[in-house]
Amino acid sequence: MELWCLKILFFLFATLSMVAFSFGFYIHDGIIIAIGLLFVFATFIITLELKQLRSSPFQRD
Repeated sequence: MELWCLKILFFLFATLSMVAFSFGFYIHDGIIIAIGLLFVFATFIITLELKQLRSSPFQRD
């Protein structure tokens, strides 16, 4: 994937995790909070992927 696509996914997952956490805590639903945790995990994975792509010596500019 390209950097711009990963950045869009990063902000999308970060926003969805905040929405899921706030909505889950508002209605006291554990499933929605768990979905928020999955979005946080996806955000973390994308962060690591972006870090790897930026430090790659074979990256095309």
